[in-house]
Amino acid sequence: MKHIALLFMLLLSTSAWAESSSMATSETLPVPLKQGLQRLAALSGFSCKFEQSIFYGDGSKQVYNGTLAVAKGGHFRWQYVEPYEQLYVSNGDGIWLYEPDLMQAQWLQSISAVDPVAMRLLEGRVTAKEVHVLDATAGVYHLRIGDGDMATELWLALHEKGMPVWFETRDSLGNRNRMRLLSIDEHMPDASLFEFEIPDGVDVIDVNGNIMERN
Repeated sequence: MKHIALLFMLLLSTSAWAESSSMATSETLPVPLKQGLQRLAALSGFSCKFEQSIFYGDGSKQVYNGTLAVAKGGHFRWQYVEPYEQLYVSNGDGIWLYEPDLMQAQWLQSISAVDPVAMRLLEGRVTAKEVHVLDATAGVYHLRIGDGDMATELWLALHEKGMPVWFETRDSLGNRNRMRLLSIDEHMPDASLFEFEIPDGVDVIDVNGNIMERN
């Protein structure tokens, strides 16, 4: 499959600087940041448009646009619209990837096998006690979430009402992956958004890229 797993480039990125930031402390968080985490924790779910920008170390840039819906319990619908369509859907049990232009769908893995920090943040599962503020400038927080080998660094900008404006991860090659949230609707998304029905004529691909027989 030609997909480059844009969702997981963002969600599963682990910072290369976590170890070097071991001097960071977990003193009381800035009030706006603490209130932002509490606001996300209080929501049952939300939906929005997004713009994802990947800034590569060589100076190039790629921009993607789409829609996002999130709900408690590992439910999400992450749909890329431009420059091409790509859909990730989870009802909390696993993740479907659907690529309409290839007429292919793939069951990626059990959702319990991953604990991506960006998705935990959006679901409101990041708690104040696991957040270390490494820097804060003009409303942008450079955070380390977690400790030890599993620590992840994240850059987070908050709206004045506490919802994320954008968040960013970076890798050891100098690539930056920024997700900007637009037109946020704080109502619980319809449960049907988190279910995926395989369209007629679409091939189902296994983990090795082989076409599976459908009953």
